[in-house]
Amino acid sequence: ETCPFWLKPPSLDEPPAPATTQLRSATFLSTAMFRKIGAALLLAGSVSGTVLRVQTETCPSSTVYCGMSKDAAGTVQFVEHALPVPGECSNVMSKFPEDGQFKLCGPGKWSMSPMSCDKHEYKAVTIEHSKSAFTKSDCKVYALSDYYQISGYIGSAIFTCDATAR
Repeated sequence: ETCPFWLKPPSLDEPPAPATTQLRSATFLSTAMFRKIGAALLLAGSVSGTVLRVQTETCPSSTVYCGMSKDAAGTVQFVEHALPVPGECSNVMSKFPEDGQFKLCGPGKWSMSPMSCDKHEYKAVTIEHSKSAFTKSDCKVYALSDYYQISGYIGSAIFTCDATAR
């Protein structure tokens, strides 16, 4: 089996093209200009990235925990998972035990579907925690088996959060 073309190293059989004095000086000038422009873009990008991150950051008061295993005593072991950027669909594409549970804490709206993101609306299950009823420490446990649509398999998930709760 051959490697895809983008994984193949460049050919070493061809010698590099000769560089002239004019080409070297033009390269030096364009490299210097590129560095100045690159520095300006880097500075502007880091500032705008900070603004963008603040606007799209996941709610700090919301968390999701998956309880897919039990300890020796039969107690569900919950593991915290990172939330996606609010409003963005994430393809989960994972099987889960029929008796699995998940714990949602804080305000937000969670939507889970057995389908991938492009068909997320089909058989989607939506659970909403209002910001007036749920704070960071208010959690509720849900059993996957209570939702036939996602019992055993979650294809995609969307998390949304009121901007004032961020």
